Amino acid sequence: MELYFSVGGMTCSVCSQTVEKGVKKLVGVESAQVSLIEKKMRVTFDESILNASDIIVAVQKLGYTADIYNGETENKYAQANALKKRFFTSLILLIPLMYLCMGKMLSLPVFIDDRINFSLSFILALAILIINRKFFVNGIKAIKNGSPNMDTLVSLGSASAFIFSLVETILLFIGVKTPSHTFFDSSAMVVSLVTLGKWLEELSKIKTGSAVEKLGKMLPKYSTILVDGKEKNILSTEIKIGDKVIVKAGEFLSIDGIVIDGLASVDKSAITGESMPEHITTGCYLQSGSLITEGYLIIEAQKVGKETLFSQIEEIVKKASSSKAPIQRFADKVAGVFVPIVSALALITFLVWIIITSDIYKSFNFGVSVLVISCPCALGLATPVAVTSAIGKSAKYGILFKNAGALQTANKINCVLLDKTATLTVGKPKVINFININSLTDEEIKNITYALEVGSSHPLAECVKEYCEKTNLTATNFVNQIGKGVSGKINGTTYYLGNEKLLPFSLDGYSEKLNIPSLQGKTLLYLADNSSLLAVYGVSDYLKEDSIIAVKNLLEKGVKVVLVTGDNEQTAKLIAKEVGITKYYHSVLPQDKYEIVEKYKKKGYFVAMVGDGINDSPALKSADIGIAIGTGTDIAIDSAEVVIANGSLSGISKTIDLSKRALKIIKQNLFWAFCYNVIAIPIAGGVLSFIGITLTPWMASACMCISSLFVVLNALRISGKEKNKSKIEDDIMEIKIDGMMCKHCEARVKEGIESINGVESVEINLKKKLAFVSCEEDAKQKILDKIEELGYKVLKVK
Repeated sequence: MELYFSVGGMTCSVCSQTVEKGVKKLVGVESAQVSLIEKKMRVTFDESILNASDIIVAVQKLGYTADIYNGETENKYAQANALKKRFFTSLILLIPLMYLCMGKMLSLPVFIDDRINFSLSFILALAILIINRKFFVNGIKAIKNGSPNMDTLVSLGSASAFIFSLVETILLFIGVKTPSHTFFDSSAMVVSLVTLGKWLEELSKIKTGSAVEKLGKMLPKYSTILVDGKEKNILSTEIKIGDKVIVKAGEFLSIDGIVIDGLASVDKSAITGESMPEHITTGCYLQSGSLITEGYLIIEAQKVGKETLFSQIEEIVKKASSSKAPIQRFADKVAGVFVPIVSALALITFLVWIIITSDIYKSFNFGVSVLVISCPCALGLATPVAVTSAIGKSAKYGILFKNAGALQTANKINCVLLDKTATLTVGKPKVINFININSLTDEEIKNITYALEVGSSHPLAECVKEYCEKTNLTATNFVNQIGKGVSGKINGTTYYLGNEKLLPFSLDGYSEKLNIPSLQGKTLLYLADNSSLLAVYGVSDYLKEDSIIAVKNLLEKGVKVVLVTGDNEQTAKLIAKEVGITKYYHSVLPQDKYEIVEKYKKKGYFVAMVGDGINDSPALKSADIGIAIGTGTDIAIDSAEVVIANGSLSGISKTIDLSKRALKIIKQNLFWAFCYNVIAIPIAGGVLSFIGITLTPWMASACMCISSLFVVLNALRISGKEKNKSKIEDDIMEIKIDGMMCKHCEARVKEGIESINGVESVEINLKKKLAFVSCEEDAKQKILDKIEELGYKVLKVK
């Protein structure tokens, strides 16, 4: 069984490690992962051995709070607001305390004697420590649990300074000695500055995880269903399969289902990363997370609750955010022993300076400074904040990393093996070529074709009807011959539509007309009457609109791209040539794909297998990184480590870029965390005091806060704009064209653009009225002029 728990009281990475280790020790727990940023824990356990209550009790014994996560978004600013309140309350008391303690040093007028001064300083400092008592409570609990953390260091430093000053004050009152100064100000300043740092850090962490959190907030709490012709508002969680859900403009869809009525413009960017709205009508399949921007739909629910695509995406993102990258393990080990080592160094620093100088004030100053300047948080946060930020960023692109390990290693990809069907191609047949061989007009030929295909149940019939468009002609004496095609009588003439076996004559006399390159690799459908061939349709699966560009981007990065398909050699060769792939494997079985993956791994490549079907799952599991196309089968998605939800191959290049960016920032964070401590601890210990460079405890605590904050803010850069875009992406024109109404228009525009010198590739999206053109700079204006010349209007160019 797998459950999520909300965990409270964690202040640093050592806390999350303590909870994680403590839960993992429980008998029956198979795995436990704690996210400090989300304040959640994911536990997989054997419910026959222990239950959720046992896990909650175990966490409470460690000094933290826990409860079963109910899926509702908690007040993410609650802890930040509490820290803010603590800091400003402390600040009000800190200002007079600093005046009392430092007034004489700064030559400010102080009108009271030392006894009153020290007494007031004691009261003010004590009040500030009480306000910030959580440091001491958590620090003591951490010591009891054998896992001292950042709170332990802060409480040790602050308490030491306070107790030392209290002793000095008592000695003053009993007349034993007159102290030159106390550390009440440092004691209070340390906890106040750390509270400030924690408040700012908490705000930054909220921003880091905001992309992940937004997923859970998108879906509506209530939905409208149709019951006996009347609208009824219910909780979205109460929707059942078969319910008719009404969705209006401005509303998100909470279920997956089929549109049974209505017309709307729909934004699917939450799922696919594609911002361009789609026009949706009866018969379309819509998934949860889709936003109705205009119109009205009634949808019959087919998947609800956790079965919906959006819920699965949310679960993948949550799991990935709480998982640990391999690079984090070393940092965790160091952070785990960090506090005892620093405590020992602080004691050694104090003793060394006492021996050298016999100056207790200087020795104490350096010892406490070493305690509070050390920062295990920066080490512990270096990786998880970057992982969470990158996971959230990738989700916006429709790229789902299932774990942090995949995010860390995807940057190594230097060989991509691509399946063909529904990966490079759409996975649906389409009429690519039409050749009229007779004297009849194109319109007459297509009307006859449509009339014959109306009665056909063959998979190719739909794409042929779509190409030919509806007609009023009807066929009589209709005959459907399985494996051959259909025939029927139209206006007294018998016509045949199918493969060569169906025709009542030989095609030998037409070999010259049919032997053209454009028909190679296509499924050919012949239209004929009893004596002559009238037309030929070339049908095949077709490339996705961004496949050519995606392959070019990968090749530009120096990635070896290989096509691996079960199709015949001729089809594989044509597709490979079209997208610019030089190496391809054809007629391969699932086991062959697996062996090809192993072959390239043995050659030293870091291999990514990209596929969508059941037959790809062995290869997806065997590859260094398995990338599943989100429009594919559940088995393929389960076998992969990365899922491209929108099915766009451009996601492969983005996956590599995001991984490189995330790893770069993780390394920067770790470098900073290690270097900061290596440099800061000796300086706090007084090694540069001989040239006049020293730190007081409050200065040291300020440095510690800045260190943690730097790590979190640096991780936020992942969510920023990417500067290094592909040259090819920069050369792609996206043209919005008015007037493209049908497949004829699409073919006409594409042919016209392709006739211009300097055009590398053209992809048309008829539904969105867009043309995507890869071209040289000199050709851009010529393309726009050509579109206008053909009788269409250019609305927008990107």
